[in-house]
Amino acid sequence: MNEAAVNKKLIELAETINGLNKAAQGQLNPADGVYHSDTAVAEPALEESLDRLRLQIKYLVFDLEATRRENRYLRQMLETRPRPDMEGPRGGEPEKPF
Repeated sequence: MNEAAVNKKLIELAETINGLNKAAQGQLNPADGVYHSDTAVAEPALEESLDRLRLQIKYLVFDLEATRRENRYLRQMLETRPRPDMEGPRGGEPEKPF
């Protein structure tokens, strides 16, 4: 899932949550400390949680892109390095068993 798709899903989630009526918002899990029956308190906390989630997703997307770049670089290094011969450690002599 790319960043645009994640942002679209976050917007849909925010619209769904904002679309809930006041009674339903009060019934959401109060144990997490984000939602309260008082919507004046819940909206800033909800926005703060969504902002934090957006930031965490941006960090994860950045980390994923960096990991992909690093993997491409390492694969390229493996493909371009000289391949070791199948001969022993001294070049022309096969390795002797103990």
